[in-house]
Amino acid sequence: MNSTSETALELRIARAYVKLWCIPEESAKASLLIASIGSYEIRMFRGPEFDFDGTPLFWQELFDLSTKTSVDGFSCHRIKDAVSIFDDFISHAGLLNGPGGARQ
Repeated sequence: MNSTSETALELRIARAYVKLWCIPEESAKASLLIASIGSYEIRMFRGPEFDFDGTPLFWQELFDLSTKTSVDGFSCHRIKDAVSIFDDFISHAGLLNGPGGARQ
């Protein structure tokens, strides 16, 4: 990924992270849709309250809408780290949706 698209993606994830933390704690919906790729979604989930002991800031998940199951998920300790995970999820969802993927 080139630095311009990486920076744009980092900003997209940072904006989603801010929106996620604007959802009230007591809300049942503590997740946010970041992207849709065919029958897959990339979601962001709030982690526990941030403390400086290595607790992740948030979690990203690749979710299969047709089976209503999580395909993959990762904890993210820094927004910059989330960029490569997001990019991997985009690629994975593209492969799963494409010819020869899980969706036939």
